[in-house]
Amino acid sequence: MEIRIREFEIQDKEACLIAFDSNVPLFFTKNEVNDFSHFLDTFQNKPIANKTYFYAVILENEVIGCGGFGDKENVGIVSLAWGLIHKDFHNKGFGEQLLKYRLERIERIYSMKSVFVDTTQHTYGFFEKYGFVVSKITDNYYEKGMHRYDMEFKPKYRNS
Repeated sequence: MEIRIREFEIQDKEACLIAFDSNVPLFFTKNEVNDFSHFLDTFQNKPIANKTYFYAVILENEVIGCGGFGDKENVGIVSLAWGLIHKDFHNKGFGEQLLKYRLERIERIYSMKSVFVDTTQHTYGFFEKYGFVVSKITDNYYEKGMHRYDMEFKPKYRNS
């Protein structure tokens, strides 16, 4: 199965919320639903909100996931934002394709900056496979039993 990744459009919001809900409570908390919904609303009238780039993952004309990145504080720190795939499509390589797409776009847009992500004990292993390194663990950060893992990826400099 082949996916297509394109810029997020506001009409993708409902499908992204459904994908998000499919990942509660293992990967996200119920309390994060409103934060995610509000985040998606920031794209209502502009393609890039707060220097954040966001994409939809399309399989057979249906949105099955989304994710982005940005320097939201405009301080030179690039972070991944809200990357997720509907649980019915886990373990099929779609999350890997989305992550690689985002890292390639980051390299193109921001040159060779480090990339940060905060995730949980349930998904940090996924990021480790692609070169992210744990820098800090905060127990019970998202809610009791859901710990925050701060991770960093440093792109390798290539010879031109």
